Amino acid sequence: MDEEILAKIDLAGCPLGTVLDKTEPDQSIEEQYFKGWTNGLVAPPNWRMPSHYRVVKDGEVEVLEHTTKSDRCLVTGEPLWADYTVEAQVRQLNAYSQPSNDDPHGIVARSGIMVRYQDLRRYYYFCMEGFDRFVLYRREDEAWAMLADVQNGFNRGQYYTLKVVCEGERIACYVDGEQAFVAYDDRFPTGKAGVRTNTRSRMYGVQVATSDVGQAAYVSRQSAYDKEVAEAGEKYPNPVLWKRIDIGDFWPCSVRYGDFRGAGQKEIVLEKATEAGPRVVCLNFDGDVQFDQTFPAAKGLQRTVVHDLDGDGVEDFIGIEDDRIKLVSGKSGEVTAETELPKTGPYLGHRSVSMGNYQHSLRVLWPCKLRKTETAQDLLLRDGDGAGTGYSIWAFDEKLNLRWRQDAHDAWYGMYIWFYDVDGDGRDEILPGYDLYDGDGNHLWTMEGAEYIEDSGGAGHIDHASFGELDGDESNGPEIGIAGSDPGFFLVDARDGSVLRHHRYGHVQGVYAGNFRPDLPGLEMWMGDRWGTYGLLNLVSGQGDPLGRMEPDNRSQGGPAVNWMGDGEELLFINTSAEAFGFYDAQCRKVIKPVCEGLPFDWAGGTVEDVVGDARDEITYVHEGAIYIVTQDAPYKGEKIYAPTRRMDISIPGWQENE
Repeated sequence: MDEEILAKIDLAGCPLGTVLDKTEPDQSIEEQYFKGWTNGLVAPPNWRMPSHYRVVKDGEVEVLEHTTKSDRCLVTGEPLWADYTVEAQVRQLNAYSQPSNDDPHGIVARSGIMVRYQDLRRYYYFCMEGFDRFVLYRREDEAWAMLADVQNGFNRGQYYTLKVVCEGERIACYVDGEQAFVAYDDRFPTGKAGVRTNTRSRMYGVQVATSDVGQAAYVSRQSAYDKEVAEAGEKYPNPVLWKRIDIGDFWPCSVRYGDFRGAGQKEIVLEKATEAGPRVVCLNFDGDVQFDQTFPAAKGLQRTVVHDLDGDGVEDFIGIEDDRIKLVSGKSGEVTAETELPKTGPYLGHRSVSMGNYQHSLRVLWPCKLRKTETAQDLLLRDGDGAGTGYSIWAFDEKLNLRWRQDAHDAWYGMYIWFYDVDGDGRDEILPGYDLYDGDGNHLWTMEGAEYIEDSGGAGHIDHASFGELDGDESNGPEIGIAGSDPGFFLVDARDGSVLRHHRYGHVQGVYAGNFRPDLPGLEMWMGDRWGTYGLLNLVSGQGDPLGRMEPDNRSQGGPAVNWMGDGEELLFINTSAEAFGFYDAQCRKVIKPVCEGLPFDWAGGTVEDVVGDARDEITYVHEGAIYIVTQDAPYKGEKIYAPTRRMDISIPGWQENE
């Protein structure tokens, strides 16, 4: 049978030096020598993570060297590849590795070939391990199943030709042309190919090939899948441009929807920093100016939030200036309340000094509803470090009177704060981390087992949480779906902090609950990984049962729910890259790409919100001084239309009459 080369890395003539660095503006070397290969274990460019790869000469041959005991891989191909051969020349320089976010207890060096790759935590791996054996693993998250091995010491100064031949369930592994072993396994029938290492190593001559029969079978599978996705997408309305609104006179500025001025209706709210202070402009959906005011009293505010804290119907500016918290009224434009920043808590900063130098690296001020007020008229302040961990919270009323302080005595606080009325008393409980407090600051519980969580690389805190009625059974109270970073995902009983389910899916960074499977009770949660497993997404039910998994790119940590149809099904919106951009159903199929004629781009980050007023979501893009609002090309025809309410990390179900 004829052989077809599917992918290869040929470094002959490649300039020596650092390669595969995502922060490097000049990607010409990568385009020429690594085209089609993804460096998935390196974070997006704005995180400025080193690649740890360089091209060096080993004798007369240009080779790819991994320079540290970190974990890196290169992946190529298609998810529906099945029968193929991967070959690589591999030299492992060290016998040991070091712990990482993905493998917090890893110390043994591994370098070799991945086949039938599903994602960064599921694949077959034929590798050199330590200095004493060749082994084939089937990896599924934390489970490393050894399928075969051969004890055979090897020389760290020598290259070994590793080869894997995949034919159906048969996986044959070779070393220097000699068959080492054959294993049979059907867990992963198809998948991409790649190379991986977690130690200092060198590789060259990486090549993926298939037979003409194998290629024909792949083309047939891909064609069938493309047809399936196209048919699944036929039921959804097509995206069309509803409006383009020119905001060039105010550009650059921030754009959101809201009711800043108390008009009783949704408007476009623009905010622009000026020398005189923040300027707020409200537009209707024809682009006409309804309100335009600058607020000099808010000029010096930092870490600002905009919220109607005083309850007069107009949004206010709340921020920090000169070691004081200040409230600037949106109605009068004057400072109507202010107070000195409190002293530090017991865990961050020097004792009895202002916490002003120890503000959280993310959001500092959090409006909330801790008392039985008609609207959210309480304010939380928090400290924190540069890694997203918090240590103390302070609660203030609408006049900025300090009500209470709490400290992270049992478990560190997380990247954000979440609120929900657990006991139905009309006041929100507070989830700043693995602890829950009531509106008076009383400690209610610490999550079961929180004291055993290992703080691996700053991962001892919550990254995100879906807080609400998740399993659809109101009789057992609300639940919390926790993106717990390195420990993975926890489903927690919000009444007492007991852990209902725990999945070690890698460093789970984001989670969003929505009605992604309307045939199931409650809500479902898409969660996404970062550190060590970038872009891996898992879907679980409201009871914590696994439902789906995908890796559309190596940037996303998930996305919001989109109510596109109005029939009760929500879709997942991913917009982190051109290849991943789109709406995904619960079967991991990209069923809609929300762009259309009239947009000056093929993909972009967009916000999800009902703008037209029929309860279905629109996608709003802001691009070079214009707002583009994309909606559905056909009206909803049912008597009742799905109308969810959105809170942080959760889409709460609801229905209304379809007018």
